[in-house]
Amino acid sequence: MKTLGITLGLTALLLAVTACGGGKEIEKAKVEEVLTLLRGDESAILDPHATNSGGDANLFQQMYEGLVRPSEKPPVLWEPCLAEKWSADAEFKVYTFQLRKGVKFHDGAELDAAAVKRSFDRCRNIADPAAPPNLPYASDYFGDIVTVEAKDASTVVFKLTDTNPKFVANTGLFSASIVSPKALEAMAKIPEAKDREAWLTRHPAGTGPYTIADPSDYKDASTITMTAFEGYWGGAPAIKRVVFKQSKEAKQRREQILAGEVQVIDSPAPDDWAELRAAENVELYSWKAENLCYLALNCDQKKGFITANPEVRKAIAMAVDRDPLVALYAGTAVDHHVLLPPVTLGFPQGYMPSTDKGPLADRIAKAKEMITKAGAEGTVLRLLMPAVPRPYLGKPPEIGDLLRLQIEKIGLKIELERQPMAELGVSMRDGVAPLVLIGWMGETGEPDDFWRPLLSGSNGPSNNNAARFFNAGVAEKIDAALQDRDISKRRQMYEALEKSVHEEFRPIVPLLSAMQAVAWSKKVEGLYVDSTGTYRLHKARYKGN
Repeated sequence: MKTLGITLGLTALLLAVTACGGGKEIEKAKVEEVLTLLRGDESAILDPHATNSGGDANLFQQMYEGLVRPSEKPPVLWEPCLAEKWSADAEFKVYTFQLRKGVKFHDGAELDAAAVKRSFDRCRNIADPAAPPNLPYASDYFGDIVTVEAKDASTVVFKLTDTNPKFVANTGLFSASIVSPKALEAMAKIPEAKDREAWLTRHPAGTGPYTIADPSDYKDASTITMTAFEGYWGGAPAIKRVVFKQSKEAKQRREQILAGEVQVIDSPAPDDWAELRAAENVELYSWKAENLCYLALNCDQKKGFITANPEVRKAIAMAVDRDPLVALYAGTAVDHHVLLPPVTLGFPQGYMPSTDKGPLADRIAKAKEMITKAGAEGTVLRLLMPAVPRPYLGKPPEIGDLLRLQIEKIGLKIELERQPMAELGVSMRDGVAPLVLIGWMGETGEPDDFWRPLLSGSNGPSNNNAARFFNAGVAEKIDAALQDRDISKRRQMYEALEKSVHEEFRPIVPLLSAMQAVAWSKKVEGLYVDSTGTYRLHKARYKGN
C-alpha cells in the first residue's frame, strides 16, 4: 500500500492552493483542518451523470447536490436542498420546484432555474454536446421527462409522460446532481465525450461543501484531495482538507484507523467489527442496508451464451449454496433468494423460488440432468466481478471462487475475471459475458429502484441490467406497481412480481443482503451516514475546535 501522506501525527501541512469557492488562499492547514479517509474503493469518474459506481458516488456527493436530499435518519425521506419547496399536480405528472436563492457553484456561476434546466438536459441526453460517454441512469430515472421549463429565475417545472409518484426521489439521486452551466459550456467545446468526463472529474463544478481546488489534487483514482468550499450556502466546513486514500486490504484499513494514522475508514471487514467497536479511540457505525448481492445470468439470445436458455439458468440457480457465502460475512449478512432486500416494500416474506428448495445434493443431481439435456456440459463460462470490494460484496475473489466450485459441480466450467468498476459497468451494459457477480444499492427506499434498473428498462434492458433481461409483460407490471397510489396494492404487486419472475425466467440468482459499516476516530464529531448509506463530511470537526 502507498504510504499515507497525512496523519494525525503531522504538525502542519504546507499548502499553496486557492479554494475555488471564495477565492480564499489556504496557506497552511493545521492538523485539525485535515481529515484522511482510507477506503477500499477508488474513484475513476467524478462526473455525477456518468457513473453508476457507489465508490464514485461517495466522493462526488461531497461536491454536488440535487434539488432534494435524503434525511439523516432512516427511513429515507426527501428534504429540501437546492429546492426549498416543491409541489405536484393531482396526477403526479407535473412537478414544480422553487429554488433556494443565493447559491453559487464552485466556479462562481449562480444557481437559477436555467442552470437546473441545463444540467437536466445533459444528464438525460447522450447527444448533448456536453455529455459524457455513458449516462447509466438516464433512461430509467429521467426517460419520462417530456420538458424542463425555467418558468422564472427560481421556478423549475418538469412535465412527465405519465404518472410517477417517486419523481421527487429521482431528483435526489446523485445522477441528478446539478452541474454548473459554466462547466457545461466548457465541456461542450471538448470534442470527445471521454475527455469531457475526465475534465469534470478534475474540475468539479457543483454547489456542495467540498471541491477539488486544483486538478493536481486528483493525482490518480486512488489519491484525491478535496478542499472546503468557503462559499458553500450551508456554511463552510470546519475541516478544510479531506484526503481520500485507497487500500484494497481491509486489514490495512483496520490497522490504520486503530493506530490513529487515518480518521475514517469505509467498508471494514465484518471480521473486524467487534475489535473496532471495542477500541477506545474508534467509533463504528453499522446499519441494515438496502442492498443486494447477486449473480446475473445473461438472457440475451443474440449473444449466443448458453445462459439464454432458461433451463440452464435454473440449473445454475439450483447449484448455488448460500451458506458458505454468508459465512464470509461473520454474521453481518443474511442469505437472500429474491430481488428486493428485506427492508424494502414488497419483500415477499417466507417465499423461496422452487430452484432453491430441497436438499442441495438433490438439486445438484437435477441440475446435472438439465445441463446434459441442454447440451451444455463442459461449456466454459466467463464470470465477471468487481476488482475491488463493494459494500454488498466484501470479498469478491473468495465469493467468486466459491461460486465457481459450486457451478462446476453440475458440469460447467467457470473462468473468473475481475474488472475495475468503470470497465465492469460497460461490460454489463454491452452484455459481453454470460455471468456477472455484482450487486445493487437502493437509494430512495423504493422497490422500483431495484425492479426497473435491474430487470427492466425503456424498450429494452437498462444500462444497469446485468442480466440483459427484458420482457414486455414484466415491464408493464413494473410500471403498474410504481403508479398505483394504494400502498397495500403496491406491496401485493411487487410480491407477485417476485414469485412470477424467479419461477418463469430466473434471470438472476440473489445471494445475500449485507449490513454496512463506517468507522471513524472519536476525535471527530459531526460526521454522519445518511438514510441512504452515504457518509457526509460537511458537519465534521475535531472535538474542541
